[in-house]
Amino acid sequence: MFFGKFNYIFLYAFLPILIILFVLSRKKVNKVLSIFIKNFNFKKDKYYKRMSNLKISSVSFLIISVAVLIFALMQPKWGIVEQKIRTESYMITILLDLSKSMEANDIYPSRLGRAKLEIENFIKSEDNLSVALVGFAGTSFIASPFTQDMETFTYILDNLSAKSVTLQGTRIADALQTAKNTFNVNSISRKSIILITDGEDHAGYFDSILKELRDNDIRVYTVGIGSEEGASITSDLGVAGRTIISKRDDATLQLISDSTGGKSYLSANTSLKEIFGDIKNNMDSVSSIRNNRNYKERFQIFVFISVILIIVSIILNLLTQVKIKEN
Repeated sequence: MFFGKFNYIFLYAFLPILIILFVLSRKKVNKVLSIFIKNFNFKKDKYYKRMSNLKISSVSFLIISVAVLIFALMQPKWGIVEQKIRTESYMITILLDLSKSMEANDIYPSRLGRAKLEIENFIKSEDNLSVALVGFAGTSFIASPFTQDMETFTYILDNLSAKSVTLQGTRIADALQTAKNTFNVNSISRKSIILITDGEDHAGYFDSILKELRDNDIRVYTVGIGSEEGASITSDLGVAGRTIISKRDDATLQLISDSTGGKSYLSANTSLKEIFGDIKNNMDSVSSIRNNRNYKERFQIFVFISVILIIVSIILNLLTQVKIKEN
């Protein structure tokens, strides 16, 4: 036997108090009766004994019912019940740009900061979500394989920065290849990648990876971070320390999404949470059936017993009142 709320056992400490209060009240009643009827031997009277036994029985049943009710509150469980449960899990790989241009502050607090905040808000508000995380700049890496442990995922996300990638630049094609590797390509379910970047690519050559993504039914949804006007940043490419204007490249993002059957979004027009919600509503979920074994709840039995005992207590108390009126 197991208990769902074993901490309610402390309520049993009040039962001895109830018993003591009842005993003291009976003594007080007997004392008052002895003075009122001027007979100290009234306890030997058959009528008194009958009334006293009814009263004691009524209170006894009431106390027992309280004890049983407390036991019910502890949620006793026994007997294993097996159930088949169908779960719906959505699998999304988030491909996050960690290049130097993502530190531009044309949106608050920065392009990367905004993306991370929106990702956190999304994963904390969604259930049945399995997420993988890939970071990229000049190279790419799997920061987190698919997981439903959002606390660990958030910790990893919070610690990503431009310094997490040793080689700067933005090689989106290589990053898409790494994101593709997070999936089981033999899975029949639809697979989705969410690419969050300012779109400034320094390598090109998308034809090969876009074909691979199409062949494996992997859709890429792009989210453009940054403003059309752009922001000045210090470049690590070419002449060191050179200041350049970093702008969002919508054309590249549109090409990637259109080529894979996905969709392109601009973070300036809507929140990432709304974007992710739109993606989730238009993608296939991964269905699975698992056997769930639990102990069966049995508190109903003890609630029923407690109610019966209370009814018996009430009947005995009414009989006591009837006997008093008859005499």
